[in-house]
Amino acid sequence: MHFENIPNGKKARLVFGLEWRAYATKGAAAERRRYAQELDATHFVEIKGKEETVAGFCAPEPADRKGVKLYSAAARVAELERVRSRPAVLVLIQDGQRVHAILVVRGAVRTDETVALSALETRRIALEEECERDRVDLVTIGYGADLIDLDEPFAASELLRGKNVGLIRKLPVKVPKVVPLTVIAVALIYGGSEAVSYIDPPPPPPAPPPTYMQEYQTAVARMFAGPVPLASQLAPALLNTFGHQETNVAGWQFQKAFCGVAGSCSITFRREGGTFKEFDARAPAELRPIVYDPDGLHLKTKGPAVPHIQKVALAQERQWPTAQALIKQLQTDPQRLSTKPDQLMSHGYVVTLRPPQRLLARQPNAGDVSGPIVQAGDWTIDGYMWQSRLLANLPENMSLDTLELELREDGTGVHFTAKGKYYVLQ
Repeated sequence: MHFENIPNGKKARLVFGLEWRAYATKGAAAERRRYAQELDATHFVEIKGKEETVAGFCAPEPADRKGVKLYSAAARVAELERVRSRPAVLVLIQDGQRVHAILVVRGAVRTDETVALSALETRRIALEEECERDRVDLVTIGYGADLIDLDEPFAASELLRGKNVGLIRKLPVKVPKVVPLTVIAVALIYGGSEAVSYIDPPPPPPAPPPTYMQEYQTAVARMFAGPVPLASQLAPALLNTFGHQETNVAGWQFQKAFCGVAGSCSITFRREGGTFKEFDARAPAELRPIVYDPDGLHLKTKGPAVPHIQKVALAQERQWPTAQALIKQLQTDPQRLSTKPDQLMSHGYVVTLRPPQRLLARQPNAGDVSGPIVQAGDWTIDGYMWQSRLLANLPENMSLDTLELELREDGTGVHFTAKGKYYVLQ
């Protein structure tokens, strides 16, 4: 389970991750006790219907419930009008590197769990396939900067609308009519020993160090949480944008440009007979602000905006090529003149692949690794504008970091240098 404090709520917390079951409303008390015993639950919340009741069960620690009221986030989601009016709704709420996933099918909570951001795509596909098998139309709504392909947005404030909805209560205890005196005596003795241990509790045991795979999963989530745009999409898009860019402005000629993966590119012009004053008078708004170099021969302007591009999909890691297969894939017919093992080169088009490295510096011990491990390596591609079509054929395990353009003074045209990372499985 995961707990979140409710803003402006006095001693109130939202709870994610309950175990949900459905049973007939008639005779619900007996069914509730049966499920509580099976799940070792101490608390519950119910969503009652005429024929069927859906209940969530949990066993919060005393420290998590002492002095506070607990409310089920899934119960509040299920009671929202736009959720109840649809056959199936998947609500995704991002909280840092984890995502709370709540699936409501025909008004009943079916899934209430928290998954790592890096594992969300796999889990999301499984839930979509589950709804497809049940032949119910699924609508996905969500809140979070890294959540994509949402049908509708979700506001966190929607969880605060029904202040009294989803209250988690303690399960009623069925007390027998006759309680033996011996049981009372044992309870008193046990209570006295517990009171002594409460007054002078033993120190808590130290938390175990994270395992290699736990550190690895954290490193993977951190890497793919950042901007990792597909090189096959972003590089051609940027080159196409510069293909329509004005190269001469008021006696100043395009010299070079630099683009990252966010914001805007920057362009450097060199003097070809013009003046700073003439450039300032003729420069369009999209080139501003302008920075004039002290040497009087160069100036820098704002370039085109970097478009938002689809990211490298970690969920597709099983389809990524190996390092050797990647070399073969990049060595297209015009590149067969390679002479160095780490370079694929022909007619000025050079692909350089650095050996892939582990995401963690420390070496795993025997038995620490379970399953394939993602490795990352640096790549660089140099070429000319007429060769840029080759970039569109790059595989989907390659992301772009930077793109540089330069107008060569030897008359060979515009040269580009693209750099990024590729990801393979060990």
